[in-house]
Amino acid sequence: MIPRRPLEMCLWRTRPLTRRSLFALLPAAAATAVTAAPPAGQPQRTPPSAPAALPGASTMPNGDPTVNPALTRRLDDDEIPTSDAEWRKRLTPLQFEVTRKKGTERAFTGAYTDTETPGTYRCICCGEPLFKSGEKFHSGCGWPSFNAPIDGVKGKTIAEHEDRSLMRLPGFGIRTEVTCRRCDAHLGHVFNDGPPPTGLRYCINAASITFDPAPAGGTPAEIAPAGDKPAGEKPGR
Repeated sequence: MIPRRPLEMCLWRTRPLTRRSLFALLPAAAATAVTAAPPAGQPQRTPPSAPAALPGASTMPNGDPTVNPALTRRLDDDEIPTSDAEWRKRLTPLQFEVTRKKGTERAFTGAYTDTETPGTYRCICCGEPLFKSGEKFHSGCGWPSFNAPIDGVKGKTIAEHEDRSLMRLPGFGIRTEVTCRRCDAHLGHVFNDGPPPTGLRYCINAASITFDPAPAGGTPAEIAPAGDKPAGEKPGR
């Protein structure tokens, strides 16, 4: 069983039930009890079906290659959209919210959280190779985690930005946002609590990446068009 560490990226908190909130629930519970069993002689009513999952969630495919070509290849510079309207046409609602509006998917819902298959993780927006499976590890935080980008911690693939959006909330403070340097897609955050040799944990939204499995019997493609720093290089911080 993988231990679950505190959810640094999670934007919600669960409130404990109080006596006041418990009494507020009693009318709804009573109404449910009254309507749960139909009178004798009447057929049992079929409960309504659950609402459909949000497109782009872990239960849905990560998109249509005929709509988003970045699912199958690295895009040329002139193929990268320049407006929200264009991005909305290519991305699922969840992918758009995460990558273009700096959203965060719910913990333990991403498609690649527990993936161990050898391969390469690319940007869902422009197809840029970002991470290799060899740098992926189980952090227990609920999001895919890597200890270095594909071209190393001093490479040119990933950009870092100071994030003060949650600094007023207890347990957060100033964080370091990471984005795709090529198309400015929000990926997640990097923390100084990762394993050796870098000591870093790149906490990445699964909705911001797509995965290319390595060929059968092969290893992940060594593609690092934006730089050639080794993945094990120590961070300069």
